[in-house]
Amino acid sequence: MDGILGTTAMDQLLQVLEEAFEGQRPQAFSEPDRLPDLPNDRLRGPGSYYAYLKIAEGCDKHCTYCVIPSVRGKYRSVPMEELLTEARKLAEQGVSELILVAQETAGYGKDLYGEKRLPELLARLADISGIEVIRLLYCYPEEITAELIAEMKRNPKIAHYLDIPVQHASDQVLRRMGRRTTNREIREVIGALRREIPDIALRTTLIAGFPGETEEDLEIA
Repeated sequence: MDGILGTTAMDQLLQVLEEAFEGQRPQAFSEPDRLPDLPNDRLRGPGSYYAYLKIAEGCDKHCTYCVIPSVRGKYRSVPMEELLTEARKLAEQGVSELILVAQETAGYGKDLYGEKRLPELLARLADISGIEVIRLLYCYPEEITAELIAEMKRNPKIAHYLDIPVQHASDQVLRRMGRRTTNREIREVIGALRREIPDIALRTTLIAGFPGETEEDLEIA
């Protein structure tokens, strides 16, 4: 018998395996409304000074080219206290750099607390003894707030680095992609980051050849 699990149903793995080995047809599991409670102890090899800290799962963006919301479900933040507990354990194991990851990190907390709480999370993680560097991955440009920029500027433990997926520079293509920013808004966000944090390193991803893209769209910069 085969068993199929969603990407956040790891806590149901043993049940599915037992049913499969007994010849039962495993029941189907849908994506939960919150992330499963799992032990956050990790086995780490010697000399590992950094670790990924997953702060959320899923995505609410529904870009037209992306399957993530269908595969991983809606956006669900990990409660802040759970993240702090995991980060403290990692620090006790010798981790000095935390790399915060999610399908979209800058929206952290909006589902749990009714507002974005990434700046607060960063400040509290930075207070943990042994953590020296905090790095952010994958921040959508429309989710980058003045408060987040200010915390990155203020806090010496936050790396001056951001991964901002802009995907395109043409407003027409951005609309067809289902993106929620325009060329002007992307420029404004990048301009604010450059003004406040002049040495910041920015990484991005771009899509070329999107259906309907013209030569004019491709040349917009």
